[in-house]
Amino acid sequence: MPPRQKSGAEKRKQKKRENQLIEKQRGSLNRFFPVVTSVDNQRQESEPGQDDDHNSNDDPEVNEHSLDDNIDADVNEDNTGEENSQPSPDARNGDEQDDSLLSIYDPRTWDNLDNRKRDISIEKGPVRELGLEFPACPDDVEGRRFSYAYYSRKLANKEVMDRKWLVYSKELDKVFCFACKLFKSNQSRSLLASDGLRDRKRLSGRLQEHESSVEHLTNMNTWNDLRLRLSKNHTIDDDMQREIAKEKERWRQVFLRIISTVKFLAKRNLAFRGTKGKLYEDNNGKFLGTVEMIAEFDHVMQEHIRRIQSNEIHHHYLGHTI
Repeated sequence: MPPRQKSGAEKRKQKKRENQLIEKQRGSLNRFFPVVTSVDNQRQESEPGQDDDHNSNDDPEVNEHSLDDNIDADVNEDNTGEENSQPSPDARNGDEQDDSLLSIYDPRTWDNLDNRKRDISIEKGPVRELGLEFPACPDDVEGRRFSYAYYSRKLANKEVMDRKWLVYSKELDKVFCFACKLFKSNQSRSLLASDGLRDRKRLSGRLQEHESSVEHLTNMNTWNDLRLRLSKNHTIDDDMQREIAKEKERWRQVFLRIISTVKFLAKRNLAFRGTKGKLYEDNNGKFLGTVEMIAEFDHVMQEHIRRIQSNEIHHHYLGHTI
């Protein structure tokens, strides 16, 4: 029996799905490459007196950050031709990232910080909000409340010292010790290092007792030493971080060349695939052929193809589906 032809309704439904897919993918490449019109080029040429640093930091910086975020989200996809239907859990938009960065200054989240957010918090230190109206403590009969005066300590010689380690959480209405909360040991029993302290009646004495304890002084030395190392990039895992940054930059350069090839072929309405789907085979299509041509002159693509042929990597992003 000859194959059954699709009915008119089925063909219309298929055409509708194809149009919706095309419309959904319209403008996707603009996330990676900013659109520069001829009017913008003429405007830049007509204003040579503008600051060069300002002009050089506009589009390339946006391009770099947006591409880096997508590299982190796509680096675990299967590049052999299968495309994941579920979005990566690490693929988050800029608003969600901004919210997560704001949450690192809240002591409630310090027990669940990853290494990157922890380093940011340690390097920047605690954030102290000004102009807050502190609520009255519900457990206090006299209605005592926290005050900005607790941020300072008056010494015996009348000198006033700032308690930089003291952090107030307006969501919990409790105070914490910044250093002890981040570097506490398993044997720590201080509320300032765990659940927070709300005892307004004895708060002044509890703070003085805590800042003279051995545990607090040890954690303060750890915090100051690590903050100094982070500012100078002299941490223990500094070599590993440099290798990660180097590998990330290599993938970014590879993606730039792959996307440029896609744009070149798509702009001229050329077919991508051939009868073969492997590098350096006859009739493997214009896409792989262009990649081979780029590799003749570009060391980044040469290294990428070398890793593919030596089976050092299995996710090469040259499959026809991806």
